Amino acid sequence: MLTLLYFASIRDAMGFSEDQIDFVPDMASADGLITALVQRDSRAEILTHASVRMIINDEIVPRDTAIKDGDTIAFCPPFSGG
Repeated sequence: MLTLLYFASIRDAMGFSEDQIDFVPDMASADGLITALVQRDSRAEILTHASVRMIINDEIVPRDTAIKDGDTIAFCPPFSGG
């Protein structure tokens, strides 16, 4: 099971802030996960933008980071600090 969290404008586009889905091997990468999410719900198309940050288990990671069953994955729009 994967826990998915959506923040800010992504949450607004998706219409909800949290979801859970069953993990399958095709979801072992960001591309695989995002493809599965878009097939499930076209609103997830927003996740395909390269500027969307992916956070796995509270750590900002590159999109080629492996995903495993039990992970919590958050999607955030670009942000800056100050």
